[in-house]
Amino acid sequence: MKNNASLSILVLLITGLLPLLLSSCVATNTESRSANIAPASDLIRVGVSSNAPPLVYSKDGEILGLEADFARKLGEFTGKQIKFVELKWDKQIEALENNTIDIIMSGMSITQPRQYRIAFTNPYLRSGQILLVRLEEKARFSTGIYSLMNSNYVIGTIKDTTGDLFISMTINDVKVKTFDKSTDAVNALINKEIDAFVYDAPMICHYAAINENNKLTPILTLATEEYIAWGIRKQDSELLNQANAFIADLKSKQQLQHMIRTWIPFM
Repeated sequence: MKNNASLSILVLLITGLLPLLLSSCVATNTESRSANIAPASDLIRVGVSSNAPPLVYSKDGEILGLEADFARKLGEFTGKQIKFVELKWDKQIEALENNTIDIIMSGMSITQPRQYRIAFTNPYLRSGQILLVRLEEKARFSTGIYSLMNSNYVIGTIKDTTGDLFISMTINDVKVKTFDKSTDAVNALINKEIDAFVYDAPMICHYAAINENNKLTPILTLATEEYIAWGIRKQDSELLNQANAFIADLKSKQQLQHMIRTWIPFM
């Protein structure tokens, strides 16, 4: 951010996300990444779409982020190996149903349609959809996503996300351009190919922070209330119970603030 006022607003949003659990940054030597890992009783295959910092992303061949640390700590808690399986976002639930992965740990919001297909753990983060816009155009979007009503704006979203669904169901007469990767949407905003980018609040704030030289800013008005959790096959009650016990253990140890400060810094 360019000034203390903007930083203060960003801090208020981050603290308002109400995260519900915490982990610490612990690496393991047992993790690997593959799309074809056979199920086994001593491992957990973790599905990730590694393009959503600060929740989960890939850097220099390593899976990093809040979700990645949760996964590693879940492996320690259960005494099982963790193996990351990188998938496109729209293939996550299909892979879970087909027993290609055991759990989705990729910043997935709980929605009713998804609950018909898979089970969710207790949520660990309260979030929602907000806008990322160019700083010089901030005043045009002062009411958040509802500034888009009946406009000629071109809006960027990530395909098959809750933001994509929200725009298609709520905003009339707007042009939508979908992207597979959030970084592509951010670059499109910088290059003035779109007028705003709609995405989850933690990721929008992350991209605003790392693109201060490109003068991007979040519009800090939540349009939706969403709870992020981990997806598990409905038949896998054992892993579901273990994951919920893990969440309860993290909460009982009061590790929440440490993790949030690691991946979503605030004062």
